[in-house]
Amino acid sequence: MKKLILSLMILGMSSLVLANEVKEGSGEGYNDVIKVSVELKDNKIIAIKVLENQDTPRISEPAIAELTKKIIETQSADVDDFAGATYTSEGFKEAVSNALKK
Repeated sequence: MKKLILSLMILGMSSLVLANEVKEGSGEGYNDVIKVSVELKDNKIIAIKVLENQDTPRISEPAIAELTKKIIETQSADVDDFAGATYTSEGFKEAVSNALKK
């Protein structure tokens, strides 16, 4: 019985250590607010998901995809804007920065 309780305690503690942290933030895009969730593991950005975006999809989607890649690579929202999507870029980077401040 003691071994079972000890095993359950260890499993419970290890799941706490392995849990990723998710933070949300928003920024002003071209048409409206851009909302994102930023997933962190060991204080490193591992994923960024767009929760809300009203900017033109054919312009904003490639910009956000490229910015996401650059932000994860550099571990910083301080990256160059995507050409032709300045407002979307600035809003997306602002949203990521705001999420990371929380």
